[in-house]
Amino acid sequence: MDVQKELERWKEDYRNAKTSEEKANHNKRFGDFVRSLEPADGKAFTLAFIQGAKEAKEELERIQETIRIKKSLEAINDFTSMSYIAKKYFGKTRHWLYQRINGSLINGKTTSFTPEEKQKLSNALKELSLKINDTAHSIEHSI
Repeated sequence: MDVQKELERWKEDYRNAKTSEEKANHNKRFGDFVRSLEPADGKAFTLAFIQGAKEAKEELERIQETIRIKKSLEAINDFTSMSYIAKKYFGKTRHWLYQRINGSLINGKTTSFTPEEKQKLSNALKELSLKINDTAHSIEHSI
């Protein structure tokens, strides 16, 4: 048995189930299928299923993090130059930065910030906020 093909077939079958009854029927058939497997096939199938679940969970976490960052940046997006941030702090283009902000699909993989890039972005925003604050104080003192 080709474990990956069989697993993909079951995942597609589940995606096609629209109603709760269809999903319950899928789950019953899936359970029956797993119980019908020979021990060696059952173990291989179970391991592939668990690995797929882990990968799906990791992808979900990446998507959730992308959404959190994007929502955070919405508050400052209108008055902050992402081109400036991309060039000055990352040495990249604004397109590169927006790909990470939006979680774009590049070469079949969802882009996201690495932990180091998230820290760099955070530091950049803190530095810009200090510059804005210093400028405001300078203007205030000239009044």
